[in-house]
Amino acid sequence: MPTIIYPRTLPWSWMVQRPQQLMRELSYLGYTIFYEDRGAFPQPQVKKLWDSFYLCQGISPLALAHPRPRILWLTFPQHLHLIDTYRPDAVIFDCSDEAKEEFAAWGPYIKPLLTQAKLVFASSQSLYDQLAPQHPEVTLLRNGVDFSHFCTPQKRPLDLPTGQPVIGYSGAIAPWLDWDLMKEVIESCPDFHFIFLGALMMLKRFPLEGPNISYLGLKSYDSLPGYLHRFNVSLIPFKLTPMTIGCNPIKLYEYAAAGLPTIATPLPELIRAQKVIQSLSAEDSERHREDYCPGLNLATTAEAFSQHIEEALLKSTDQEALQAFALQNTWQKRAVEIHNKILKQGLYTG
Repeated sequence: MPTIIYPRTLPWSWMVQRPQQLMRELSYLGYTIFYEDRGAFPQPQVKKLWDSFYLCQGISPLALAHPRPRILWLTFPQHLHLIDTYRPDAVIFDCSDEAKEEFAAWGPYIKPLLTQAKLVFASSQSLYDQLAPQHPEVTLLRNGVDFSHFCTPQKRPLDLPTGQPVIGYSGAIAPWLDWDLMKEVIESCPDFHFIFLGALMMLKRFPLEGPNISYLGLKSYDSLPGYLHRFNVSLIPFKLTPMTIGCNPIKLYEYAAAGLPTIATPLPELIRAQKVIQSLSAEDSERHREDYCPGLNLATTAEAFSQHIEEALLKSTDQEALQAFALQNTWQKRAVEIHNKILKQGLYTG
């Protein structure tokens, strides 16, 4: 089986995202994975986390014996300059963000990287539509979920407030959240407690204050299900901007695996997830189950957002349907899609 190298981009244990999930699942399929951890390591080491998965901390994967072909997996376009260093047999570019606004610096590197990439994956329809005319092998590969991790309740975390319904958000605490909208919603819902989990990104402090707001900071991946299973309603309150148009939020699938109704702003990927089944026949609806998220409601105003939260609290949630949607969108299934593309391209003939 091939070796895949993921160069220093995201710390392994910090806000587990698409790269960590995909590398994990590809290792389960038999790929040798060298994940280069990001950080300062006074004592360089290689940690074997499980069969065929190696966490490289201050040691180059090139110093380690490994099977060929060697694939360099890039998610950060500026890492174009690493290609000569790693001397890969193939480059795969996995694109999960628009090169706009907060990620505008990526722009100049996209086209040169496409010329070197053997395969390209895009996490949303918008990204696919942009990249497909520029490369012959672009695949739409949306985000997913570690279903077994998020579907199982855990012990209630001690720092969760009690006494009120919990409305929760889990993810980056970043400028692309609509903080003005959230301020209005929270002020209009004094009987609910709003919980925010995640690391500050491009922000020096948490933007909101109030008696029914708790920012609990970044939580470990292992502890997240304990929080999500105590949410009554979950949130995806992203601004609608040129950057977020390309977002396919991982949290949608994680919330669904936890059986949570979700209130969100109408990102294109979420409009698709809400609307795709409504105009289809029963037979077609079954085939498109992986595209349709029950329990998802979209709103653009604080009034509508608050109303949807109240309605979600009043009606029972079809957790079975939500978890069925999540099961159709696991990282395991995404990894199998990647493996099939690698086989089709002849990068590996096994």
